[in-house]
Amino acid sequence: MSCLMIPCKLFCNVVRRLWQRLAGENEKLGEDQPCLIPRAACETIGREIKAGRPTVPLSQARSLRDIFKHSRSYEAVDWIYFLLSVGEVILADRIPEKFFKMFLCLCQAGRLLFKPSALTEDELKTIDKLLKRFCHAYYTYVYAAKVARLRLCRPTIVALLDVPENLRSFGPAWSFWHFPAERLIGTLTRLIRSRCFPYAALTTAVSAKYSAELVTSFSESHVAEAWVEATGKPRRRERQDPGGTFLVSKEPKVSRFSPRKGAAALIGSELAQMKPVLALEGVSDVRPRIFAKKYFRLKLASGQIPGIVASSEEAADRRRDYLVRVSSHMLRTTGRGRGQERVSVNVYGAVHHYAVVFVAGALKAFAYIECVRSTADRTGAYGLPEKRGDTECFSSLGGTVRYVHVMSIDAVVGTLFVRGKHVFLSTREVFSCA
Repeated sequence: MSCLMIPCKLFCNVVRRLWQRLAGENEKLGEDQPCLIPRAACETIGREIKAGRPTVPLSQARSLRDIFKHSRSYEAVDWIYFLLSVGEVILADRIPEKFFKMFLCLCQAGRLLFKPSALTEDELKTIDKLLKRFCHAYYTYVYAAKVARLRLCRPTIVALLDVPENLRSFGPAWSFWHFPAERLIGTLTRLIRSRCFPYAALTTAVSAKYSAELVTSFSESHVAEAWVEATGKPRRRERQDPGGTFLVSKEPKVSRFSPRKGAAALIGSELAQMKPVLALEGVSDVRPRIFAKKYFRLKLASGQIPGIVASSEEAADRRRDYLVRVSSHMLRTTGRGRGQERVSVNVYGAVHHYAVVFVAGALKAFAYIECVRSTADRTGAYGLPEKRGDTECFSSLGGTVRYVHVMSIDAVVGTLFVRGKHVFLSTREVFSCA
């Protein structure tokens, strides 16, 4: 299998066929091969995915469509999101355990395979191990060496075993897949001005377009003053951030964006919650009055832009971008009570505002979050989630509000409401097909 075809093969063939097998679509194999998910459960899954539109940030998914009704029109990007984020949540406890573990092997391999960064040798070995487990489970439980299921014995399944070697030879999958080329091809039809000579018209238009871009970029970089005088347009600034932007960190780059409020003294619960976090930052001299300027958007190093909880929801289908994951730690008692150890944990909460304060001769930035509540965090004081299998979930918002340092915010997260719990979806890294 060519490395160029990995996304198409994996998502359009394997994942799509696997869903058809689980849901009983297009596989008329008789009583020997009944579907694993009843029709009522498939309809419920479709509603859960569709209802997740307001709770999933736009940066994580282009669309969430009812998979029960629209699976035949799903494209590769839709199957990517289903495999990497949604599938594990909606299939848990709805299919037999052996089939679910088989699906998880494909999920975990896909999350490594399609991350937008270089792959290490250990990661390649992990991908190889997971794909071998998936293929073994598929041919053991799905095909099961039965003549009646011969249609399930597809060459695209065993072709997955060639993926690790292709990656070793050609590099990460994202550097070879065809999504960027498809988007480029989609823009070319608008450049064809002649129906009689389409190829000549396209060649002329493309040549003129890129020649103009080359002249513009060269002039702005090397003869900027002459370019401004000739065009009458102001010189573009190197930094295009809007006015009022506050730079939190250069490496990794984290910025604050407007709109914002003027500086004002913190009072009440906000002041009470600011003092403990300043103490953690090593600020010993905390004055009775603290002034802060509040912001309502933040750009993370990953490119995600979390907002804040709105006072009113004007649009019923507005996507949520205020639920964030915070990297934190807690002290855990070791075995037999011999001592305590520091362990990393994820904390979740909804952002109400971002505050920049000037203390101890320096500017510091914090996020004011409302922690989630779960059975693992009954008081709601810390925002700890509970576990449902390999995923994390919470019951509701309404926990303690407190400040956290903005650099501890890891990602904007989406959720699906599944069987009475808000289940966190695996955060997708931004890459070229998203």
